[in-house]
Amino acid sequence: MGISIYLSRFLTLFLCLVFPSYLAIRGTDSLSDTALLFSSLSRRAEAVHFALTSPLAPAPAPISTEATGRRRKRYPSFPDALAHSINSFEQYAFLAEKVLQRKHARYAKQTPAQKAISNKIGYSTHFEKSRKAVELNARFVEQIAQIARAHYHTGPGALEDEEDADFGLVDLAFGHLSRDWSTQGAKERQAVFPRVLDGLERHFGGKGRGKKVLVPGSGMGRLASDIADLGYDVTANELDYGSILAYHLLTNHTHSLHQHTLQPFATKWTHQANPSSRYTALTVPDHWPNKSVKLVEGDFLNMFPEDAEFDAVVTLFFIDMSDNVIDFLSNIHRLLKPGGVWINLGPLKWGTHSALQLSAEEVLQLADVLGFDVDQTSRKSIDSLYAEQPETLLKFTYVTQFWSATKRV
Repeated sequence: MGISIYLSRFLTLFLCLVFPSYLAIRGTDSLSDTALLFSSLSRRAEAVHFALTSPLAPAPAPISTEATGRRRKRYPSFPDALAHSINSFEQYAFLAEKVLQRKHARYAKQTPAQKAISNKIGYSTHFEKSRKAVELNARFVEQIAQIARAHYHTGPGALEDEEDADFGLVDLAFGHLSRDWSTQGAKERQAVFPRVLDGLERHFGGKGRGKKVLVPGSGMGRLASDIADLGYDVTANELDYGSILAYHLLTNHTHSLHQHTLQPFATKWTHQANPSSRYTALTVPDHWPNKSVKLVEGDFLNMFPEDAEFDAVVTLFFIDMSDNVIDFLSNIHRLLKPGGVWINLGPLKWGTHSALQLSAEEVLQLADVLGFDVDQTSRKSIDSLYAEQPETLLKFTYVTQFWSATKRV
């Protein structure tokens, strides 16, 4: 309580004495970057206030230790990926404002004449518009972080160093939310989801109700939810906590369609035909998540010990995430019942970490070696965009590969 009082007195002193003096010295030309600075301070004060007043039990105090040549802190023993995701969501506002500050610094380096011309076309207004969008997004991701802390019983203490927070993690979560749970993503989903759903219906002859389906790498969960809507018994599996935490919010803490609003492109200013595209507002969810889906958190290779557990395994933009695709396909084969179906759709976008970077033909040869019968008539190449920004001048089109294969009896 005493610390909270001192914090309040400090903010009062800052607002009444220091801040006006700063404005007097710098003048009105610096109002934009001053606004960014003040917003950053305000966010940090809110975080401190939350930590001081939260009813949750406090986490153990960090302990300094030597690691990798620099002073670090030892935090409570939660999974690193969970701690990293929560920290990144909590630090989003500060990280996003740093992006805007870098943009403003480049803008401010112009000559007075250049700046005057820039202002005539309204360029300076983008900083305030983007800052307001960041504030909107911050309120949304703060909900995600607070729900996660309550769900995993983290207490209010720091989970990792603030500087380890990752803006890209939150930005990626925004993209997945847009694709899976907004009307903006409907066109992208329509390009690929029907092929997967039709593959299941064809295999089971329209009698799939109650059949057990596993969707590993389920992301934000929309495909798993749509499969469950057809009556299948669906288990989703995800390793990425950025997706898992957002999915918890949509599934367990959302009370109406389009309840949550965000402006995910506020810091993306390049490749634009129209400046208003930067401030496109999305609402989520556009469809109710199916609560019958069972979500298993963790590594696909470790979380399912029982053999021949599933009637179908559906992989969407997934198998190319493997360190070694042999492991993924072998595990899919193990988990399927004899005669069960594996349905895949994805671009084979292997990372540099992948031991094998196979062509589509080689993947299917591997499937045959491991005990699958590939339905060659099912094979299709399907163009798919992914988390596209409205009216962008840069589009990535994946030529995804679709097939179905059954486990040999």
